Amino acid sequence: MKSRLLVAAVGVPLVFVLLVLLPPWGTALLAALVSCLAAHEMLAAVGLGQPFPTALGCLSALAVTAAAYFRLPLVWLAAWAALVILLLFALWVAYYEKERPFGLAGLGAGLLACLLIPAGMAALILLRQGERGSCAVLLPIVVTFVGDAGALFTGMALGRHKLAPRTSPKKTVEGAVGGLLSSVVAALLFGLILHWAFAVPCALPQLLLSALIGGAVSQLGDLAFSLIKREFGVKDYGRLLPGHGGALDRFDSTVFAAPVLLLLTEALRVWA
Repeated sequence: MKSRLLVAAVGVPLVFVLLVLLPPWGTALLAALVSCLAAHEMLAAVGLGQPFPTALGCLSALAVTAAAYFRLPLVWLAAWAALVILLLFALWVAYYEKERPFGLAGLGAGLLACLLIPAGMAALILLRQGERGSCAVLLPIVVTFVGDAGALFTGMALGRHKLAPRTSPKKTVEGAVGGLLSSVVAALLFGLILHWAFAVPCALPQLLLSALIGGAVSQLGDLAFSLIKREFGVKDYGRLLPGHGGALDRFDSTVFAAPVLLLLTEALRVWA
């Protein structure tokens, strides 16, 4: 627990600097770094941590990050996705011919590493470049990080009923509810601070609805990536962050929540 708190004490201010105090390229740097690390961790978890799959994952992470940062037309992103899929199928054939494991599991992990994870992190870039960007980009971090901490401590104190024992044995219904409430309360405080301290116009009802949905989606992301670990017998995706695991262990919820919150904040006009 001490190492977990120490990493949080150092990591949270660093994330704040990259997302808020630096221009949007700081957010792009964070998204690219996390995406590359997460791609390697995902591929290694399913036994594909070899140089070529890892290089493809990192290259795709950089390409998706660049597409978001430079706001390239969707046709370019679609073309890149098609190319990545073709390369993954070619890799599957090559592995099969050499009697090396790959299969549908490798294809799925490759799609997650090369496309889904970078796309989820790229949503942070679009938030940072959008309306009230330096505020909007923090919302997924507030919702997911605080929700994760709330679920952990609520589960430790009150957890009695297992939420998904086969997927994540330590998660409880009480912890999930506590995490969701923590996300909503944190979003409320976030909105009030922006309004009263920095005169940032914010529609609180829309913000709370976004936090509620985003918090639920973030917990789904946590469970989904936990399920992958269970299926492949992996405790953590990496050892980069003591007490947390790898980059993917820390940002798994953000990968799911950031795109949803991007859509919600745009559709609901949270930043009035």
